[in-house]
Amino acid sequence: MRVLKQKRMYEGQRDMLYNQTFNLDQVAFASEGIKDAQQTMTALKSANKELKGMMKTVKIQDIDSLQDEMMDLMDVSNEIQETLGRSYNVPDDIDEDELMGELDALEADMGMETESDGVPSYLQPDKEPDLDSELNLPSAPIGQAAAAAGRNNAQTEDELGLPAVPRASIRG
Repeated sequence: MRVLKQKRMYEGQRDMLYNQTFNLDQVAFASEGIKDAQQTMTALKSANKELKGMMKTVKIQDIDSLQDEMMDLMDVSNEIQETLGRSYNVPDDIDEDELMGELDALEADMGMETESDGVPSYLQPDKEPDLDSELNLPSAPIGQAAAAAGRNNAQTEDELGLPAVPRASIRG
């Protein structure tokens, strides 16, 4: 029984020490939090002071006048570019109706060149001439000899149409 009382007493002391340690940890954590907050406040105050100093050198009127000057310079630059890009032979008063009339006339001329499928002649593929009739070549031989020659020819070519390599020369 006495041993049980001692055990309970030791457990009580242990729990009290655990609680004290927990409380100390909480205080240390709170202290670190306050130190971090102080450092943050110091950094914010320093940044605020620097920003105020910088803002004294920057004035809205200066920015507006600078923007106005930039706009004027851009306008002058655009005028210079337009002047340099002006064509010497093209009149300024081009009649749009006259240009449309010329375009319609060109389209009509092009329409006469097209064949029945609506493709202009210059875009249609060239028709290959019949070379046999132009060169007066004899016709190909007909019969068994021609068929045998055709088979021999097919055997001596590979799939790319090149002469086939004999198999004996590959192994040896």
